[in-house]
Amino acid sequence: MNAASAERLQAAWTLCTRGEYAPAGRILESLLDQSPQDAGAWLLLARLSLQLGEHDKALRAAQQASMLSPAHSEALYVLGRVHKARGEAAAAEAAYRRALDADPANADACTSLALLLRADGRLDEAIALYRRTLAIRPEHGEARSNLSHALAAREQQLRRLATELAGAGRRSEALEVIRQALQLVPGAADLWLGAGTLALEMGLMAESLGFLEEAARLDPGSYAAVSLARRACVAGGLYERALQYAQRAYQLSPSPDNRFTRKLVLPAICDSVEAIQAARRQYAAGLEEILASNWQPQDPYNALQLPTFFLAYHGESERELQVKAARMCSQVLPSLAATAPHCSLATRRPGRIRVGFISRYLVAHSIGKTTRGLIEQLDRARFEVYALHISPSHEDRTTELIRSAADHYVKLDLLVERARESIAALELDVLFYQDIGMEPTSWFLAFARLAPVQCVSFGHPCTTGIPNMDYFVSNDLFELPGAAAHYSERLFLLHDLPTLAYYYRPAVPRDAPQREKFGFAPEHTLYLCPQTLFKLHPEFDRFIGGILERDPAGRVVLIAGEFAEWTRALQERFARHIPEVLERIVFIPRLEQDGFLELLASGDVVLDPLHFNGMNSSLESFAVGTPVVTLPTRLQRGRHTQAMYRKMEIFDCIARDREEYVAIAVRLGTDRAYRAQLRERILARNHLLFEDRRVVTEFERFFVEAVAGARRAPTGTQAPTGRP
Repeated sequence: MNAASAERLQAAWTLCTRGEYAPAGRILESLLDQSPQDAGAWLLLARLSLQLGEHDKALRAAQQASMLSPAHSEALYVLGRVHKARGEAAAAEAAYRRALDADPANADACTSLALLLRADGRLDEAIALYRRTLAIRPEHGEARSNLSHALAAREQQLRRLATELAGAGRRSEALEVIRQALQLVPGAADLWLGAGTLALEMGLMAESLGFLEEAARLDPGSYAAVSLARRACVAGGLYERALQYAQRAYQLSPSPDNRFTRKLVLPAICDSVEAIQAARRQYAAGLEEILASNWQPQDPYNALQLPTFFLAYHGESERELQVKAARMCSQVLPSLAATAPHCSLATRRPGRIRVGFISRYLVAHSIGKTTRGLIEQLDRARFEVYALHISPSHEDRTTELIRSAADHYVKLDLLVERARESIAALELDVLFYQDIGMEPTSWFLAFARLAPVQCVSFGHPCTTGIPNMDYFVSNDLFELPGAAAHYSERLFLLHDLPTLAYYYRPAVPRDAPQREKFGFAPEHTLYLCPQTLFKLHPEFDRFIGGILERDPAGRVVLIAGEFAEWTRALQERFARHIPEVLERIVFIPRLEQDGFLELLASGDVVLDPLHFNGMNSSLESFAVGTPVVTLPTRLQRGRHTQAMYRKMEIFDCIARDREEYVAIAVRLGTDRAYRAQLRERILARNHLLFEDRRVVTEFERFFVEAVAGARRAPTGTQAPTGRP
């Protein structure tokens, strides 16, 4: 552009700024007649025409300007404005995006594109663009105001969507939507409460507690947040925090519900045997106080969230306490003991024996792994199989396999009354609880008589104390003489099994294990104890200490707890009990299945916890050939691994006492040749543990005998014992 043209263009611009559009237009048209390649003149003409509402003329001018100067951000921005004025939203969006590609700092293009997207309902993109505008030009008042409106609109949009999803039972999706909303409005206490409630219903205890604690912090007067935080702490065995929230709940609402719930708390991690005994005494005293009262809870399903789960990890029989807890619940909430109509009939419905497998954990979980095989393998000529999946729960590949294998897959409502009605309508012969005590819904359901035969087994290897639970199904390789005294149910023994699961062989890692991946050097001896931390009884500390004292290269590897408090409590206990080896006890992050198997393959020795053995973890250790050192104790849950060894006819790793346990572990860790020889023996014999058809036939025997016995005798006095 020559000087004269530039001068005329400036004159036109000056006239435009004064609102003298007609003379400005004449100057531009004259200029373009003489210099049709002048992009600046075309751009100003486009602006002027847009201002005058001459949209066709503006479009031609803007297109000419952008064609002559394709990388000119301002020309592309004006083209976008023209398209928008003509109602051509898609073309406007494309032009704005081209303008931002040409100049990412074009604040006007950012804002205009954001307005367009917001009008189209794409609020997240609009919000990001408003924030980008303010980063470019912090004083941009329009962007700041529009951002505020967009955030409010998006928040309301997300709230409505979360409500719709939750109402449709799609809780995981609803929770993800609330997470998005919290990124926009992190100070909204009610959103934190909603997220915590959903996560709690889904069994995501640690995540739930984080949400609920933030809700309670933002709104200290929220009884719902405080009460639900107490529930999450009780479920997680977070003793001190549970008591703090119970006290806060009582201060906010000094009701009998909140007075009694303070007395029903157990810690996940106990500091000593004496602490375990004290906790059990206090728990028993709380149950006795409630039994002696006339308590009628206003919100029974919230108030009766008992921590019975942790009793199994104390190394003592829990029968007396479980019976007392069940009696208390029956007294406080007698409606739990409902009876399905078909259970009162003298004869059963003709046809195959109808067996229902019920759990919340029919997923890639220890329960899903041990349940799937039996559901798939039961003889369909004699049995009709129902998979009863308590909701809400996520679904995965294991769920799909169980659903396809079962004759019927039924999703049960989280609400006890609705779930109870759904089960009763099935007219089952056998209701087989895969676990009781791991979450509240199945525990409450177990009080009802929903099938003539109701049983539980090793999923959570703990007696229930519940009157309507007929059988505890165990194994003669697990139990010692007199074991029936440990159970409130009738003990039925299956015969000569290494495990009570038709367990599919895990897909072991193909590549050589890489212990460096987990932060360990080749010269370290890895003693793995890959268990949930509450399995580590205080007496086991001396086992760990003894091993590390005798093997200076040793590292005991634990997996961090779901709650940081579990890890911290155990570290503090080790610091008091075995301080001289503390630095060689290593906690690694929680692992997915493939990583877990790789860790097992990387280890030299697996340490079976005292009083509560591994089940899935022992099977998976044997699958990769890693030896497990075990010390059988008197209760079933302390005798799982020895049964596996007995079936493999390998006895080297079964200890008789602590000294022998330590000696076996250290020899395995330090004698490479011996360890290799034992690995070979395990790998040669581990086929006896997997996909064992005898597990199926033994359970079939139990189902047939129990159903026959239920029709011969009144409920609660079934005849079969399964004794060899």
